[in-house]
Amino acid sequence: MFKARVRHGLLIAAMLVLIGSVMTAAAPKSYRICHLAPLTGDASFQGQILVNAAKMAVDEINAKGGINGVPIEYIPVDETSSTATGIEAVRKALALNPVAVIGPNRSGTILAAEALWKDAKIPFITDGTNAQTTKKGNPYTFRIQIASTYWIPILARTAKEYYKVTKPAVIYGTNEYSKGLWDATLPALTQYGLAPVTVQTYNDGDRDFTAQLLKIKAAGADALFCYGYEAEIGIILRQRVELGMKNLLVFGERGCSSPAIEQIAGTANIEGLVCSTTLSQGDPDPARQAFIKKYTSTFKEPLSPTHVNHYDSIYILADIIKRVGDNSEKIRTELSKLDYKGALAHYQADSEGNLVHTIYTQVFQNGKWTPLIKEEYPAK
Repeated sequence: MFKARVRHGLLIAAMLVLIGSVMTAAAPKSYRICHLAPLTGDASFQGQILVNAAKMAVDEINAKGGINGVPIEYIPVDETSSTATGIEAVRKALALNPVAVIGPNRSGTILAAEALWKDAKIPFITDGTNAQTTKKGNPYTFRIQIASTYWIPILARTAKEYYKVTKPAVIYGTNEYSKGLWDATLPALTQYGLAPVTVQTYNDGDRDFTAQLLKIKAAGADALFCYGYEAEIGIILRQRVELGMKNLLVFGERGCSSPAIEQIAGTANIEGLVCSTTLSQGDPDPARQAFIKKYTSTFKEPLSPTHVNHYDSIYILADIIKRVGDNSEKIRTELSKLDYKGALAHYQADSEGNLVHTIYTQVFQNGKWTPLIKEEYPAK
């Protein structure tokens, strides 16, 4: 009898040890999420906004006890503003063994490096809008900044319906991001019975756009579709005014609503600027206004609405991890069928890995942004 009791006690003890080890395995010390963002170089102002928005969400979640009692370990990684060094940044992020990665931000880096995370089988929530960044069929790529094939038609519609444009011109940079926008422009203009009177290009780093702008003026354009990064677009907007082309309407995508554009061009030189954007500062929705108020009060800087959706990316990942744990394959599966209402938008996964969502066009008038068109893009 005594020996039976001893054996029974040992069995219970062994079971308790086993249960304890299973519980320990099921409850990691943290859930590691890496965030690739350009923190140095020409696009560093974008990168800091991306990190600010994501970090704000991480701090909110951790302050409430984390995910099932486990904190998020958030690690920003400098993607840089260069595709070549961005590839090494992707390798660095993967070497940290995260459950998921946010970024890269730049289309060129995504195109060059996505095979790395496909091989590692780690889900990435990326930014770039070049349509090729999801057409390769990488099941681990999920783009929260939806493709140019979504952004440009709403711009063309606004040009036609709101401003009665008849003679649009186009200028775009030779980077992958801008070329992707140009690729989407001709079909969108054709849909609304428009055709460009001239198409001009420039290189990243250019600082004089006089020749291109004078050709646009000579072509008799009444509107300019302008694509590129903030550093160049700000100068284009300023130089157009200096050349006596202030009445030329300008339509831009995402980055045109960045405070950096206003700083570079000058407030007076962006009056009437129209852009498509993820978030409009003028949207009265309470959740969006609460986010804007908290962001601006936390970081003491103007909001760049096109770069803040990774606030929702963190909440999306937290919601998924809460339900399925830290298994990257299960996280990938949940992202592939995502239907999530965040603070900034309603996100639904389409067949190409786009987390399609609300987008707007808005105009800068009398010192503030005013929404024009708001569209939802369900994945059905």
